Amino acid sequence: MAINHADGMMLASVVACPIAAPVAAAHAGAGWWTVLFIPAGLGIGLGVSYAGQRLVYPIMGFGLSRTSQMPKSWMKQIAFVPFFLLYVILPLAIFWAAVLGTWTGSIWMAKHLL
Repeated sequence: MAINHADGMMLASVVACPIAAPVAAAHAGAGWWTVLFIPAGLGIGLGVSYAGQRLVYPIMGFGLSRTSQMPKSWMKQIAFVPFFLLYVILPLAIFWAAVLGTWTGSIWMAKHLL
């Protein structure tokens, strides 16, 4: 089954956040508390996936609806370029923000709360 770019990046955040959280906590010296960071990272990844899809798809839908109403011409293709770039860049930005946020948040929690 094929998966599009936005869904693929959101799925990657579901996998990467539960990995980033305990690794960062272990580096910060959380000890046995590191195990608790795995479900927290999973929750963050699922939340980011849900919110990211709710953000990317309306932008893409807006661009598709506007450009589909235009007559066939090169202007139609040029008008769609900004929405395509947002479709490519925004999921990547959301993914990396989630992973880096999970990483830094885990380090902060391990150092200040444990």
